[in-house]
Amino acid sequence: MSDFEKNRVLALYKILTAYTDEQHQISMQDILVHMDAEGYYCSEDSILRYIKQLRNELGVDVISGRGRNARYFIGNRLLEKEEMKLIIDSVNASNFIEKSIATKMIDKLKSTMSLYDAEELDRSVLGINIAKAENKKILYNVNLIQEALSKGVQISFDYMVWDRNKKLVKKSDRRYNMNPWALIWANDRYYLYGYDVKEKDGVLSERNYRVDKLDNIKLSDIPRAGKSQFRIFNANTYVSRRMGMFSGKEQVITVRIPDTLVGPFIDQFGKRITISEYTEGMLLVTFNAVASVILLGWLLGLQYVEVLEPQSVRNAMTDLIKQNMEIYSKKN
Repeated sequence: MSDFEKNRVLALYKILTAYTDEQHQISMQDILVHMDAEGYYCSEDSILRYIKQLRNELGVDVISGRGRNARYFIGNRLLEKEEMKLIIDSVNASNFIEKSIATKMIDKLKSTMSLYDAEELDRSVLGINIAKAENKKILYNVNLIQEALSKGVQISFDYMVWDRNKKLVKKSDRRYNMNPWALIWANDRYYLYGYDVKEKDGVLSERNYRVDKLDNIKLSDIPRAGKSQFRIFNANTYVSRRMGMFSGKEQVITVRIPDTLVGPFIDQFGKRITISEYTEGMLLVTFNAVASVILLGWLLGLQYVEVLEPQSVRNAMTDLIKQNMEIYSKKN
């Protein structure tokens, strides 16, 4: 196929992609008009030959009727409209993807659809008013992290936090160093998971950092450590036991709850929790988790949960309640 003919076939493919679907089929005359508008004057025989090439050489599902009144459209596409809606909803809802990047991604996705399906999606997909990430280096960060994972090397970076002026600033002057091992999608954000570069008591401490808070990432020539620890790493277990992705030591925690609250515990920690009857209508639930303030707040929010063990977590819960009571008991 000559370059001139390739250009014509590509032009025809773009026309069929943009202007046709099962509900919007076009005639041969419509195709000729569109091709002429693109600067390609063609005969009907040429169009039929190009359609055959699209089908046989490129695997494009061009559907048509028979005879002079035949109408043409693209049938199966790489992604169906319903699948595209799920992807676009996910991009819109993601805190991780900065707004301008999300808009560009969605426009690229819609370019693979017919104009009519794209317009329908615009009407049906609602904007979600959430705190979208504002770090425009996110895709660049992900690319650098993936390069480090591929090369198996340590990295260093600046870690950013919000200040009172709603600006991202460096948390400290020191650089953070780590052995990177995985990117984890959790809580609608990307997290970098890995280990400290220095051992403590013969073990490398686990660390995770929000990717949208990283800046000035540098790859090292030093091979990463932690291979033996990462072999037993389970991302699902790790995320379920760390609300808000707080790092810390896992503990075996036992709580007393009414049987109506079993659902939230299974949803959060999975079916590996232990459930036993305490009294009629009350249960003991035992699970593994990091006893962060986020976990304690979640337990408080369930209203009818009492922490029984370990005593250190029970004390942390009573301290949290007392601290909040002091705040709310003060006069304005």
